[in-house]
Amino acid sequence: MTIKSLAVALFSAKEAQWLIPAAADLASRTGAHLTGVLPIESQVPFAGTEGSLVSYGAVFIPEWQRQEAAAIAGVFQAAVTGRDFLADLKQQPLGSQSAESFLLDNVAAADLVMAGQCPQQGARHSQRQLQEQLIRRSGRPVLIIPQDWTPGVIGSNILVGWSNTREAIRAAHYARALAQPGANISILNIGDGGLGLECREDMAAAFDRHGHSVTLIDRQKTTPGAGSMLLKVAVECGADMLAAGAFGHSWAYDFVLGAATRELLEHAKLPVLFSR
Repeated sequence: MTIKSLAVALFSAKEAQWLIPAAADLASRTGAHLTGVLPIESQVPFAGTEGSLVSYGAVFIPEWQRQEAAAIAGVFQAAVTGRDFLADLKQQPLGSQSAESFLLDNVAAADLVMAGQCPQQGARHSQRQLQEQLIRRSGRPVLIIPQDWTPGVIGSNILVGWSNTREAIRAAHYARALAQPGANISILNIGDGGLGLECREDMAAAFDRHGHSVTLIDRQKTTPGAGSMLLKVAVECGADMLAAGAFGHSWAYDFVLGAATRELLEHAKLPVLFSR
């Protein structure tokens, strides 16, 4: 995969201050067209009538959302003006389409989608929901950037979380597409692995054919979640990017027992590439 169409999902003005420059830098390095996607969730006023809710019907956008959208648009234009790549901003107009539908429709053509890590404190519920649906339903690889990440080249030293699943295999291939020439790629298996280890060796050989130095790592699960182990090994390897399959269990399983995906979304200190 060659990255020629890059999208960045924009959920808040505060996030835009650091996320948009990171996206612009990646667009410049890859020569990609950068599209900013700004969903705006319209509000529908309701009135109570004898214990029931009745919609007034007309949707509206509160003033604070208009101000947020204007601030994000300003940051985007400032970041892309005079750069060596083409860019456009797609801002959701007032209408009946949901913010989720607008977001998914406008990242569908992207080779890669970037989004910011939701802060553990202060993020709106709708922001977390949009981020999760972006990963679950867009059909595109999503690169989550943490706020306190020091911007730099991504893909020189990659850790791939391995399991013999569709999600993990897709993540591994997308990681290779982001890898720098001659990059070091470590493939981590947590636990027994079973037949998946033979498939992992085939993947390592495929990476080697592309000129990458490959290391196979096996670890027993010693932390409460697989996500914590992935982050621990990423630090040990000095990785500049982590790639992992996302939401590999059913929605009910993820909701009740938690998932490695959410651990990574909440606690990663380096860019994480998710594939669903």
